[in-house]
Amino acid sequence: MSSRFEFLGSITLGQYIPRASWFHQRDPRARLLTFFVLLIGVLFTPNILGLIIGFIAIALIYIFGQLSIEPAWRAIRRAFPFIIILAILQILFSVHGESETTLWRFWGLDVTQEDLQQGLMLILRFFILIAHMNALVMSISTAQISAALYHLFKPFEKIGFPANDITMVVQITLRFLPLVAQIAEKTAKAQASRGGDWEQKGFNPIRQAKRVIPLIVPLLITSLQRAETMAVAMESRGFNASEKRSSFYQFVFDWIDAVMLICACVLCLLMLFSRIIF
Repeated sequence: MSSRFEFLGSITLGQYIPRASWFHQRDPRARLLTFFVLLIGVLFTPNILGLIIGFIAIALIYIFGQLSIEPAWRAIRRAFPFIIILAILQILFSVHGESETTLWRFWGLDVTQEDLQQGLMLILRFFILIAHMNALVMSISTAQISAALYHLFKPFEKIGFPANDITMVVQITLRFLPLVAQIAEKTAKAQASRGGDWEQKGFNPIRQAKRVIPLIVPLLITSLQRAETMAVAMESRGFNASEKRSSFYQFVFDWIDAVMLICACVLCLLMLFSRIIF
């Protein structure tokens, strides 16, 4: 079949790449917290210098993890048109201050130097976030993410936090998204074999939306059926019947993991307070 039916290939979840690298040898809890701390820094940094620091941090993860940049580049190319549209909207419809100087005027809309800077920051921020998420899924498997979340949430069980239930929800979500993409791919192929309009002729968002609408009902019904089957299977196997559960993964948090996490926190603070520090 044509590549237009390859929905599963566009899902980055589950594309874990095992490596014998320094970063892969670190404790999954430390790796997950490192990604979370850097994510906060990239999301809330106020200027371009902070984004440059975030880019350097993500580049170091790719280097120490021996990760390929090709999946991130493919994801950036697919999202590039939408990012450009968001940047244009940011430039044209942002709120201006009294001290800002207008550079251009389009149909009554003023464009200032601050608007161009904010648009550039939006593009860079999205690029770094896409590379960040690809590094996360390539360096930590879904099983390691679930086990790490359970160990991180476990101390909060003393105050009534349902760590086991939350971890199971995350694990099912991570494993269910590729399954949904596979179901959508099979449904699209079945519709195309029966005369459905799945021909690609240029970039036409309205036509693409019309092709997706017939997928919604069968996809929703199949997903609900699979969810019900999974719930019955978990209940019949006594899920959450015991308060104490064992784990296949035995984690060891050593001083190298602590140093990596401290470095991530320092970089996050540099990103958040880059306007004051620099």
